[in-house]
Parts: sequence; C-alpha cells; structure tokens
Amino acid sequence: MMPSNGSVGAAGVRIAGGRVCRDWQPEYGLAATRALLETARPRALICLNDRLAFGAYQALDDAGLSVPADVSVVSFDDHPLASWMRPKLTTVALPHYELGRKAVDVLFAEMGRDGGRPGEVHRVPMPVRHRESVAPPGS
Repeated sequence: MMPSNGSVGAAGVRIAGGRVCRDWQPEYGLAATRALLETARPRALICLNDRLAFGAYQALDDAGLSVPADVSVVSFDDHPLASWMRPKLTTVALPHYELGRKAVDVLFAEMGRDGGRPGEVHRVPMPVRHRESVAPPGS
C-alpha cells in the first residue's frame, strides 16, 4: 500500500493509507489488517503478496466482513495459494522467469559500455488473474 497522494483514480477511489509489514507472511497480513480495521473500514485492500492477502482474509473474516461483498482484495504473485483461497484471490502474476531473463539481458547489454542510460525503464508484462475477490465500487 502507499500513502495518500490526494489523487482519485478512474474508479473514483483514493488511496487512503498503508501499513508496513515486517515480513510478507500471513501472520503479518493478519496483524496489519487487524490494526487497520481498528481505525478504518476500507472498501478495498491491495496486498503486496498473496501470503499477506491470506492473513488479510482471516482478519476480515474475524471482523465479520466478507470478501468481496464488504472489502475487495487484490494482490501480487499468483502463488498457487491464490486459486485455493475462498473466494479465489484476484492477483497480478509476477513472471519470475521473464523478470530474471530481462535482468540478465540488460546486464549483458550493459557490459563493456562506459555507462548505462540512467532512468531507462525495462518492462515485463504482468497479467492480472481476475478471480473472485474484487467487486465493483459501491456494490
């Protein structure tokens, strides 16, 4: 999650805040979501990996909230766990092989050059795995 920057996205929602997790395991997602629920009632959560989302699901259920009827949840990884969760987790797939390959290609391309091109951006497609954890805003 990121701190609020005041901008409103295409869905008409604003990023309200974030929580730092010491580690990216379910127990930290559980604790961070519980802490968040003490001060706010989010409409959506963006978790930085599927294991954190697993903990968030548990905290939401403990609070009597359901995914996605009360809170939409989206994550990153596309870990096999994502398709086993109920409801199945919507996640952005991280193509680890392609990311590593791109990094090696860039490294080899830069070898022997006097300097790189600062600020150059290299992109690798990261497909969204649309599943059951996201509801339209206001539904």
